[in-house]
Amino acid sequence: EGVEPISVHRSESAESLTTSAREKRLAGFRTKSHKFVVRECDEQGEGFTGSARGGEADDDSDGLDDGVEPPCGRGRASAQSLIESPPSASAEARGTLKAAFELVLANDEGVEVLEPLDRKIRTKQKGLPHSKFSWLEAPRNALVVKKIHDAAAAEMMIRATRVLKSKGVTAWLERAVWDEFAELQGDCQTWDAGDANFHLDEIIDFIVVLGGDGTILWASKYFPKAMPPVVPFAMGSLGFLTSHRVEDMEKKLAVVMQGDFTISMRSRLVAKVVSAEGVSSQWRYVLNEVLIDRGPKPVMVELDIAVDGYHVTKVAADGVILSSPTGSTAYSLAAGGSMVHPGVPALCVTPICPHSLSFRPIVLPDSVVVTITCPRDARNTAWAAFDGKFQTELARGDAVVVRVAGFPVPSVCNASENNDWFAAVKQGLLWNARGADQKPIERKT
Repeated sequence: EGVEPISVHRSESAESLTTSAREKRLAGFRTKSHKFVVRECDEQGEGFTGSARGGEADDDSDGLDDGVEPPCGRGRASAQSLIESPPSASAEARGTLKAAFELVLANDEGVEVLEPLDRKIRTKQKGLPHSKFSWLEAPRNALVVKKIHDAAAAEMMIRATRVLKSKGVTAWLERAVWDEFAELQGDCQTWDAGDANFHLDEIIDFIVVLGGDGTILWASKYFPKAMPPVVPFAMGSLGFLTSHRVEDMEKKLAVVMQGDFTISMRSRLVAKVVSAEGVSSQWRYVLNEVLIDRGPKPVMVELDIAVDGYHVTKVAADGVILSSPTGSTAYSLAAGGSMVHPGVPALCVTPICPHSLSFRPIVLPDSVVVTITCPRDARNTAWAAFDGKFQTELARGDAVVVRVAGFPVPSVCNASENNDWFAAVKQGLLWNARGADQKPIERKT
């Protein structure tokens, strides 16, 4: 269901919207996941913020009150940017002043009520291309993940642990790697994956990845929710996500440990399987894509697609790919999907060999919830996979629920988010590469 207002108590006159004597008002809203109560944020009534109150807890909940009610100072700055100044006195004198109004900006994470005093509707930028990361305390622990069965990666891992040790940072290694390299056991730490009381995300300050894009996917599995900054060094084949040269490892690690570096917030998806009887699996975080396809069967599958509870279409195809912007340049691109910049808050839907010439890929906003259902009267079952793992057969009536997660993969940029991404699509994918440029026009002298 969409954002449905329950009740909004408006002021009795337009004058109350333009003076400091505004009445305190409450507005209740229900979105797909939460109920919200909108409260006045500051005494001047410059803006309102909403916070979750009640409603069903989702997969991002950690038992803490993580509502979106900021301190008044921050809330005021956010709201004031859309309020501006009151209309001019001449407009009021002419009697041409537009009617006052309020904007209620709502999604599943919060509600903001704005009253533009100049009667102008504005929006704020959604992208965060200049995000900087700075340490308030010196980092103490770093996870080092290397590409498996790779001698060069093993050698660079040993060098990385030495660099970290020289800066007072403890290196953590996966159990299998720690057992293999006995010479590092005195300086490095590891953990027992079976220990339910041990939480790696509470210890690790940043992650050093030595490998390719698959190694980043492997490292992300250790952080099913909040993930620390990732420093990816290219030691794979394509290296679309690994923007740092391994030859610069010592220098780059010194910069990261010092702080004040640029990060790219690469959004992840979160998905679960809901059986025909209503039993839900655990939420799974994916960086690239959720795949629902025909599996090992040589026939098409039929799938129902719903967005926010609205039935959009029925698909007859080899399958459907739901990808993040990061995954838009992986399997989705090979299936004919669009390339989406990692700074775009989006969820991509790409059909695989659809039995229709008109079913084109679509890009949805990050606020939607997409449900893919294997119909009860389908001829065949379907299969789901999450970043290529955890393959699950979908019986008739089973569904996969997917949305954009609240916990991204913060990747340390080499230059900037834009520069790194365009360099990757040009060098890794040979985007718009041509054999030769047109000859310049010949002008007679």
